[in-house]
Amino acid sequence: MPIERIVRYDPSLAAAPLFQPVWRGDRPKLNLTFQFNGVTWRWRGPEQLGIAEQTLLLVLLELAAEQSMCAAVGDEQTRQIESALYELGEVRRPPTARLTVSFYDLCRRVGRGVGGSAMSQRRAELQRLCEVTVWARQEDGMEFQSRLLTWQVGNHKGVTVLLNWRLTEVLFGGQFSTVSLNERLDLRSECARALHCALSLRIRPGKSMAFHLDNLAKYIWSDVQIRPVRGRHRGCIESESPAAIALRRRRKELAAAVAEIAALPAWTVKTTAQGAIQFSRRSLNNARDIAPVQGSSKHGTAMASGATVVNKPDAVVRETGIWQLFARDEATLG
Repeated sequence: MPIERIVRYDPSLAAAPLFQPVWRGDRPKLNLTFQFNGVTWRWRGPEQLGIAEQTLLLVLLELAAEQSMCAAVGDEQTRQIESALYELGEVRRPPTARLTVSFYDLCRRVGRGVGGSAMSQRRAELQRLCEVTVWARQEDGMEFQSRLLTWQVGNHKGVTVLLNWRLTEVLFGGQFSTVSLNERLDLRSECARALHCALSLRIRPGKSMAFHLDNLAKYIWSDVQIRPVRGRHRGCIESESPAAIALRRRRKELAAAVAEIAALPAWTVKTTAQGAIQFSRRSLNNARDIAPVQGSSKHGTAMASGATVVNKPDAVVRETGIWQLFARDEATLG
């Protein structure tokens, strides 16, 4: 029986469709502003983030949790304090965590091939994530700015990245929602994967929620306008406006996505008497799946003092170890 790959994910990412299905070719710029828990968030980037980037971010959080648990039970000397994501001396900055990954492992974990073209694709997706700037403005006027991720050092084999403060808090006992990577990778369409993540952030394991089909669209696309299309004669396809055509296409994609999620063993989907779609999510098998990582209270103390927790496997403690790790993964290709 495969191991359940449960990832702790930042619930603020449910407040806006930051990751959207994208067409091949040039992507629009990322520029979204939204509210969550009294904080105004603004995400900006040179390219819109796609569903592949969302999958990659989930995998990075999965790997970061694994590496942090290794560090929690390892030698104290493997933990270091660092502030590379922000300018030195800014003690009011929140903490960050460091993660070392190989492109081979990223390809394997996202369920794709591990050849050169696949690794190049993962590298491009990671670069898009690292180019995103996140602004957070609190109600008292205090404002923070950071990259979503920062590319610290890397080559064609792998890279060391820094996770920003929100992602770090998720790892060490902050508020989080759970997303199943097993379920996500069983879904075929980008729309289904985007909808599955949006529902996972809103519906706790063991709970149910109901939505009307058109309301689900705003969780997938940022330009959704939920209103009836007027002025169209019945059966007159030629008179359809671009907005009506887009609405019809998205309804079709959403209906197919709902059907894909309904086929997952852990989800039950049914239509209510009012015509809404009710999603029920199975409880997780193990309480450990939704608990913070071991040693979270200790990490929480360090975070409160403004320190940055760096988590690294033994193979990358030394500066040269990073390349040894990547070379080992690459050797398995032969």
